[in-house]
Amino acid sequence: TVVLKAMGRAVNKAVTIAEILKRKAPLHQITSLSSCELVDIYEPLEEGLDQVQTKRYVSCMVITLSTGPLDQNNIGYQPPLSPEMMQPGDTRSDAMTV
Repeated sequence: TVVLKAMGRAVNKAVTIAEILKRKAPLHQITSLSSCELVDIYEPLEEGLDQVQTKRYVSCMVITLSTGPLDQNNIGYQPPLSPEMMQPGDTRSDAMTV
């Protein structure tokens, strides 16, 4: 099982990684979305000034990929891709193996 977690602008990168992995192996997927609160605290450079706090919300995503079956009743469940849609990799005989 592989769990990808991303926040903010990194969400699109996590989706891209998950899609690449799903095309290499038959993986079950569960995706969940949420919103996370971030608190930024700014310390003053001069004495006598107060701290400044700002709160902001960013999108958060958790993608769980597994070769074994996952909860199919989960609203974010996606079954493995069909074999026709998969691109398992280089099939050349001279390709390097790791």
